[in-house]
Amino acid sequence: ELGPWLVQRPRGRGGVEGNRAPAPGPVPGPMPAETHDTLPPPPSAVALEEATSALLALRDSARAALGASSEIQWSSLRFLVQVRHTYLLCEGPEGLYVIDQHAAAERVTFSRLRRAYAERTVASQSLLFPVLCEVTPAEAELLEAKSREVAEAGFDVRPRSADVVSIHGVPKLLHKANPERLLRDLLSEVSRKGERAFSDAVDLAFATMACHGSLRAGDVVSPEEARALLEALDGADFAGHCPHGRPIVTFLGFAELERKVGRR
Repeated sequence: ELGPWLVQRPRGRGGVEGNRAPAPGPVPGPMPAETHDTLPPPPSAVALEEATSALLALRDSARAALGASSEIQWSSLRFLVQVRHTYLLCEGPEGLYVIDQHAAAERVTFSRLRRAYAERTVASQSLLFPVLCEVTPAEAELLEAKSREVAEAGFDVRPRSADVVSIHGVPKLLHKANPERLLRDLLSEVSRKGERAFSDAVDLAFATMACHGSLRAGDVVSPEEARALLEALDGADFAGHCPHGRPIVTFLGFAELERKVGRR
């Protein structure tokens, strides 16, 4: 259903390159009447949701090529230094690894949330003070109808009025994130899924919540925290990228490094 609408942007000669418009050409005439019905209608919302779920599944199943050994024990790497409060530089037997600290932490959090939800063991962290959150009538109805599933996702949400709920607990793995934002992430995916499987919506919501609740670029990481993250990657469903598709690690082999600096 999406195929005719996925058009590759032309590049190179004759196409659009960067922000430059192509050279003017002849003005096309009116489209013949008989061709008006050849273009299929735009993809439906359901088709777009299915494509999003398929993309997430594809990213989870694929492994990014690093150029090093196919299987890496991340905890065996030696952490060297944090660069620009964003990257962790590590040394392995075959070369250097530059790890995006946010993407790596996001992948670990997402993997743990997904595994815990599959086992219905998502731990909830109680808040010291409840957080009030305004909701629409449809969202309030959804939270009431799916109260058990919401609780299984690690949330403690209670109705206060027709358009206000109070958040008393959030998934423990995400306790540093904004509670209202986490609930919004969940409601956004569940509302878009409608009557479709709640677990599919939660899977997509966990990907967004893991992004909002994980170590960020700009955070200072101590050597102990860096080593803990490397150990956590060993237990994660590692696919070479974060749930949203950004690469986690870049590898530079010692042989390539020596060629670059003229030692070979």
